[in-house]
Amino acid sequence: MYLTDHYNRTLDAKSRLTLPADFRKQFDDRVCLVPFHGALCGFTPEGHQKWVMSFFPNGFNPMDREQDQTRRKLSALTTTVDIDSAGRIAMSKVSEAIRKKFGLGKDLEIVGNVDHFEIFSAEKWAELQSSYLDEDLDSLLFD
Repeated sequence: MYLTDHYNRTLDAKSRLTLPADFRKQFDDRVCLVPFHGALCGFTPEGHQKWVMSFFPNGFNPMDREQDQTRRKLSALTTTVDIDSAGRIAMSKVSEAIRKKFGLGKDLEIVGNVDHFEIFSAEKWAELQSSYLDEDLDSLLFD
């Protein structure tokens, strides 16, 4: 999986978000949506499992209460939704509290981030993109 670029989208009347064709090709029929780092992140179910397990580099021990609580939180905050035949996901399945916290209204931006995509409010993405354009990419890569 390799997701890049960004796409502006508007929810339809039924609060469905159409995924970009390039992204749809890399997902089967389900996506796991996780509120993380200021965005709603979309993983394949396999990618989500790998991401969750990355929090336990020495392996998951169900007898460890802290690890168990972390895994429970990660699972409880994840919403798994179907991708319909037109490549849309029902944003209404994501809790209203999460959508409100991230300002996810009608106008959204879907941004590829290599192994997953991120959904931002169009306004938040415009701010982030502006800050990215203000930075010199060379200064991030070379000292």
